[in-house]
Amino acid sequence: MRFAIIFFIYSSLILGQEKTPFKQFNPENRQAYTESKRGIEQQNLPLIEELNERIKLASRFKHQEDLIKSLEQKITLVGENARLRYLLGGTNGIKALEVSKVFSISYVKAMLFNFERSVELNPNYLPALEAYIESLSMVPSLLGGSMEKATQLANNLMEQNKEQAFFSLGFIAAAQGQEKKANTLFFKALEHLSNKGFCDQNLADYFLPFSMNYPYKIAAISAQQKAFSPLGLCAINHFIAGYSPFHNLPLEWAFYQKARLLYQLNEKKAARIAIEKALSINPTFETGKSWKAQHL
Repeated sequence: MRFAIIFFIYSSLILGQEKTPFKQFNPENRQAYTESKRGIEQQNLPLIEELNERIKLASRFKHQEDLIKSLEQKITLVGENARLRYLLGGTNGIKALEVSKVFSISYVKAMLFNFERSVELNPNYLPALEAYIESLSMVPSLLGGSMEKATQLANNLMEQNKEQAFFSLGFIAAAQGQEKKANTLFFKALEHLSNKGFCDQNLADYFLPFSMNYPYKIAAISAQQKAFSPLGLCAINHFIAGYSPFHNLPLEWAFYQKARLLYQLNEKKAARIAIEKALSINPTFETGKSWKAQHL
């Protein structure tokens, strides 16, 4: 089972004011979470099995603090690898967004350390490369950010995966306020995917090496660019089809992106169904309500 842990901050750059939020721990679920956690502890499982169950539970409930502790314990127990360091980096990144700026510094530093360590352990691990490049672009240099290092890593990606390299370079350009350059690079990424016959391949196999949020990224950029809409639709349909409690992006945002893409394809009836689905999931979804009022 793959967990949807990634420092998902690109949307605030490429989508203007539309920043896709993370799902957070709901205090109303505290009792259910505590009872489930106690149930795991009372099973007297071998420590590694108990840790795995605690990791799954904390991920499902979005309890980032417990998830950090469990991942750290697992690394101590079984040793480090690229995936575990990536998950720990992403969890620290999400936690940094949940607390005040004063208290976020230690989490930001832990995020960068773990992403860097993940890349050191496996230089070809795409989820960590994606997250590390974006984090280096956003974090101030005083805390360890580096545009130069991010650019170097993104350029190195060209030999491994051109579309992700273009997406990463576009993100870096956006972080530097170079909107025109960013849009050109995002377009190149989508164009490269289109030329590869993206929608005609087995998408489950294609997305296997990437982060779980990667198909959402493709769809969101396609919708924002108003380009390659069929490609974006394939990506968001795949994201929705595979959605699980372990994802950290709200499902209503996925249906919102689907509605935008369908609208761009002049499929207004289907777009209306998609946005209504988004609003049925979250009736207080202001971005979705605003879009519907303007377009349908």
